Amino acid sequence: MRKVQHGFTLLELMIVTAIVGILAAVAVPSYQAYVYRAKAAEVIVVMDKIKSVLAGLQSQTGATLGTPLKLGDNTAARNDMSAPALTYCISVQTKCVDGYKLVSGLNRGELEFKHLGVRLLVSSGYLHTDSPGQYKISINEATDITRHDPALHATAQQIMLAVHHVMKPHTYLNKVGHGDVYLYFNMNGK
Repeated sequence: MRKVQHGFTLLELMIVTAIVGILAAVAVPSYQAYVYRAKAAEVIVVMDKIKSVLAGLQSQTGATLGTPLKLGDNTAARNDMSAPALTYCISVQTKCVDGYKLVSGLNRGELEFKHLGVRLLVSSGYLHTDSPGQYKISINEATDITRHDPALHATAQQIMLAVHHVMKPHTYLNKVGHGDVYLYFNMNGK
């Protein structure tokens, strides 16, 4: 009587290994892109809040963002994450009338994503344009945080690209730099 052997041949094992490798090669990048898009959603939610705060500021002041309502960074409280992130002034002939005042509703800590290695910067207008209702959000890599962490550096780069990819259709102008992404918006849409 003949003894029947059970098991797989070397060829069968190699074929299965090749199939698993091909599936992994397709699935892993898709999974990583999904993870980065999910992390980018956190940044996008804050970007939506920025638009709401800026719309409220426009209605509160009665001025249009960019002209004559100018935004600035709250430099007085750089290290206080609970301090307001932005200041504003109403400019008349390129000069602020009453100096800069604090913008309520958005604190500095909301613009810092240390666990993602990025931070947001907000400004009004676009370069020397006087078109009303425009603002810019810069997504910058927080190099002071990512400098000594290569994995966080890679994450920051991917987050910036994912945010750019999702928000690009909603901008009138955008730019991808080495360590930053610039997104230009109109308050009333594109």
